[in-house]
Amino acid sequence: MSEPIDPQHFRHVLGHFPTGVAAVTSCDDTGAPVGMTVGSFTSVSLSPPLVAFLPGKHSRTSATIQRHGRFCVNMLGAHQETASRSFASGGDRKFDGLGWTWSPNGLPRVDNSLAWIECTVYAVHEAGDHNIVIGQVTALDAPQPSLPLLFFQGGYGRFAPLSLAAASEPDLIEHLRLVDAARPIMEEVAAHHQVECLASAAVGEDIVLLATAGTPAGGRTYSRVGQRLPHIPPLGTALVAWSEDAAHAWIARAGDCSQRQYDPQQLVERVRARGWSVATWSDSLRELESSVDDTTLKGLTPHGRRAVRQLVEQLGSEHEPDDLHDKSQHYRIRSVSVPVFDARHQVVMQLTVNGLPPQAGQADVDTYVRHLRDAAERVSRTLPDAGRAASDAVAGRNPR
Repeated sequence: MSEPIDPQHFRHVLGHFPTGVAAVTSCDDTGAPVGMTVGSFTSVSLSPPLVAFLPGKHSRTSATIQRHGRFCVNMLGAHQETASRSFASGGDRKFDGLGWTWSPNGLPRVDNSLAWIECTVYAVHEAGDHNIVIGQVTALDAPQPSLPLLFFQGGYGRFAPLSLAAASEPDLIEHLRLVDAARPIMEEVAAHHQVECLASAAVGEDIVLLATAGTPAGGRTYSRVGQRLPHIPPLGTALVAWSEDAAHAWIARAGDCSQRQYDPQQLVERVRARGWSVATWSDSLRELESSVDDTTLKGLTPHGRRAVRQLVEQLGSEHEPDDLHDKSQHYRIRSVSVPVFDARHQVVMQLTVNGLPPQAGQADVDTYVRHLRDAAERVSRTLPDAGRAASDAVAGRNPR
């Protein structure tokens, strides 16, 4: 017969699993706001949309929330540790000094939370010394993208996006296995140059951002990991430049190229000849990135996808310029990318650096390219018999 579990040891061991922090708010019998801090919030079901939190069975605030029948889950950000401590305290003054407003549905919402989810109480189940309170979602939004507040080993902390990888969607599983080998090397590149390093791949007719390392370029406080863009010219040239079939399909997806400022086939040949890809800033590229950020935060609807594709089609000669040879000239470099090859000498992903100096010269570009090539070779060598393919490719030779 097994030994009884010591409660303190149980708490210590379970404390090694980091959790997000949320404030569950509602109203008491007089209509005054009430709230409590929870680290046990979770999604339950998509259809119907259900979520749950697990309060102590003897929690008076939880009893009040269940009695009211409606509640709001406020996901707290790293900047809201004070709010978390307030809602975790006892007494009736938890909202003192905190910014909050009444929602249109009559529930208190905490200002500047990452997201809010309003619910009606769907069911309550006993579970040992806690209850499982399930709520059916009636409204929700994420108006404040930022980094989350975490609770770990008895203390508060924040998520540091040094290295992120996309969730395991069915069409990404094989690619993410490759990313596992790349991420430590990406972290080295990002830390050494103080840039953002990304890994992306062609998945179907999309380019998918698989992983990032380092500080997001431009001061973003949210992640683009998992983001999908249409894989059409001029985006993702390095992903197709070493395969004639892939290049032909890539060009065909663009439709009529006669009105473009560039010849997609020339982009392919240029990238294959030099072994790397480059993009410089332009108004069109800035507009595309702004639209992509918007769809990242709000979700990629069919309309949003069409809008993104139209902006991609408006891009011009800022991708793969052929005039980066003047060592006295400075360029507004957006990104530099190199291919990573597998054992079959096929490009399986590209490594990219963002966040280069605003006025980078040819010497700066050469430095980033050199280190990215080295990183790509190291990643490739973790894949069986792939090192020679990477070496051939970055030297400008077409592996066959």
